Amino acid sequence: MGVYCRLSTGKAEYELMAENADVRRIRLLELLAASDEPQSLESLADHMECDTRTIRRDLDLLQRLLQNVQGLEVRRGRVMVARSGYSPGYFTAQLGKNLAVKEAIARQVVATLADDLAVALTAGSTPYAIAREMRRSVVEEGKPQNLIVFTNSVPALQELIAAGISAGVLGEIYDPEDCSFHTPEFRSAFQPSVAIVGASGVLMTVSGAGASLELYSHRAEEAAFMKLLLAHVPEVVVAVDSTKIGKRHPWNFGGTVLHGKTVRLVTDNLTREQSQEFAELTPRFARHGMTLIVETADTPPKK
Repeated sequence: MGVYCRLSTGKAEYELMAENADVRRIRLLELLAASDEPQSLESLADHMECDTRTIRRDLDLLQRLLQNVQGLEVRRGRVMVARSGYSPGYFTAQLGKNLAVKEAIARQVVATLADDLAVALTAGSTPYAIAREMRRSVVEEGKPQNLIVFTNSVPALQELIAAGISAGVLGEIYDPEDCSFHTPEFRSAFQPSVAIVGASGVLMTVSGAGASLELYSHRAEEAAFMKLLLAHVPEVVVAVDSTKIGKRHPWNFGGTVLHGKTVRLVTDNLTREQSQEFAELTPRFARHGMTLIVETADTPPKK
């Protein structure tokens, strides 16, 4: 058991608490590695002399680390990490881009989710960040409660299952490029209240007195799947970093499919011109029965 002594300086006290937490996690990992039988949270908490919520947080941290490391190797005095990962492709290439912004957007989205909500979460690096934030929030804070989340993203599904969130799979045909499923004819008894989607491009177009919000994908199969999925969902959360705004990609899944819906666009710090354009076009969107709400996550301002 780690020894805790109260020191006079706050920094030293914090460092000692952090060191004791690290010792507890190593002991927890050693205990689990030495056991062939499942362990209850209560018995682990008793053994570690802490509460079950602390054990949950420790297990979540250990699982995250173990997911990213397959092994260690020392070569000529240098430590090499063998990492686990997903198949090379578009999704994997996007994972590390604008990571801090994606995590901020994820916090903004998850903080507004109500309890007892049915959610469709689509593939992409930003929706994946949202799945990770769902996991963190449920494990560490116990909210939102009673989520049901269906997704076509395999990485997101793994995060949801690890958090104990009720989850299911959308789609039938697996595409390793995006680590996700799609289907040419989408039929499902699942009726989500909200869909959370990413996009590789977001563009506002004006036609006569009206306007459309165009969402883009880099793949035709994904765009077709998204149109089918969004057709009957009353609320759509579009989670994209601001670098995607004003860009178009080959395949569109927005436009008329968003008419009559509430659309929340959650992004990071917009430029003055982008904010002005949204403000000017919002009344035009309303002429198609679409309510547009633009939210900016708490991220450092653009330079």
